[in-house]
Amino acid sequence: MKRHTTSRKKGLILDNSSIGLFDSGLGGLSVVLEVNQLLPNENIEYFADHARLPYGSRKKKEIESFVIEIINYLLSKDIKACIIGCNTATAAGLEKAQEIFDIPIIGVIEPGVRVATEQTLSGRIGLIATEFTIKSQEHIKKIKQFSPEAKVFANPCPEFFRLVEYGCFETKEAYQIAQRYLEPIKKENVDTLILGCTHYPFLSKVIKDIMGPQVKLINPAYSTALEMKGILEEKNLLRKGQIQRVEHYYTTGDPEAVTKIASLILSYKKCQFTKVSLANFNRS
Repeated sequence: MKRHTTSRKKGLILDNSSIGLFDSGLGGLSVVLEVNQLLPNENIEYFADHARLPYGSRKKKEIESFVIEIINYLLSKDIKACIIGCNTATAAGLEKAQEIFDIPIIGVIEPGVRVATEQTLSGRIGLIATEFTIKSQEHIKKIKQFSPEAKVFANPCPEFFRLVEYGCFETKEAYQIAQRYLEPIKKENVDTLILGCTHYPFLSKVIKDIMGPQVKLINPAYSTALEMKGILEEKNLLRKGQIQRVEHYYTTGDPEAVTKIASLILSYKKCQFTKVSLANFNRS
């Protein structure tokens, strides 16, 4: 049986409820930025699971349990739809979450793959992501569905996560690390590169400088936000009325430290993260 958020009456999903987004850290803010552009009237509830990051080196069942736990928490904040703003969590938990919950839930893998297969001219597609995401083969499976003849060249970039979480966007260290990770893919003459972790768009300049102008960088954040917009339109769930929108940000980590880096990422405004505990939200 699918679960209903207790804040709804008779299981109804209300159009003035919020869109929930979450990630293991701040990478999902790349999706928040796009949602704010495409759906400027929508309320946002964003959750960052800093106490348990990174997800990329964990086991599937463990990550899946985190996904269920976090969505349960976001449902307590009255969300009407949810974006899993993390490729690793999408690969591990999207299918299970869609089975369990009664709200629309999407991830970031398929929207990005769809764009990559549409834009590649040579059929040689690069992929950078966490170790778990690459080992899951989820991107490759989806690419083959859209473009069976495409060839995929993947490489994990675990240290990119740390660079973003510490605000090291265009540093000398960032260039050195990126050069090491990207060189094997660059040698394969790919013409398209999927940024298979929502943290990676914040390193776009570094990645672009190394890969060169001939390689198209695919940021799944925009296509994911666009897909959510289409779902809300189809289900008549777009927020109506003139009441001022709100955004709430939560972390299981240090809210002061997280807020500082998030404010650099969301440079157009200031956000404040609140410390939360998931002790009362079971994982099963």
